[in-house]
Amino acid sequence: MKKIIRTVFLVMAIALAVYALVACGISNNPKKAKEALEDKQYTVETIIGDNDLDAQAELDSMSDEMHITAGDLVAMLAAYKGGTDDMAQDFIYIYYFKDGSVANKFWDANKKEIEDLGATEYKDVEGFEIKKQGSVVYFGTKQAISDAM
Repeated sequence: MKKIIRTVFLVMAIALAVYALVACGISNNPKKAKEALEDKQYTVETIIGDNDLDAQAELDSMSDEMHITAGDLVAMLAAYKGGTDDMAQDFIYIYYFKDGSVANKFWDANKKEIEDLGATEYKDVEGFEIKKQGSVVYFGTKQAISDAM
């Protein structure tokens, strides 16, 4: 009986750990991220290729400079809140890829540019982060990243 109880507790602990890891981070659904940010008064702009040929064509037009194949980028989101005309107080940019292997390909092919982005263009932004999670690559302020979750 003790062995069964220990096994059940172990399975429950593993399930809770997996749930906690999945629950953390940016949603891989751009519509959910958009809603979460709009609920927190961000101005949000999206390009979602979902059955929209014009939107997907716009995403595909960026493929070459991103070192990916047309169709690999499925959505983009940009959001900002507060600040001045020159710089928003909080902002986030999210790139949604077809799958994790495409996100890895993008991350690896653009590693230098990604690192330079944080070291040059956004060096004075407090709490600036760049991350890759599954099929999503995002960068912005810590607060905006938290608000998008």
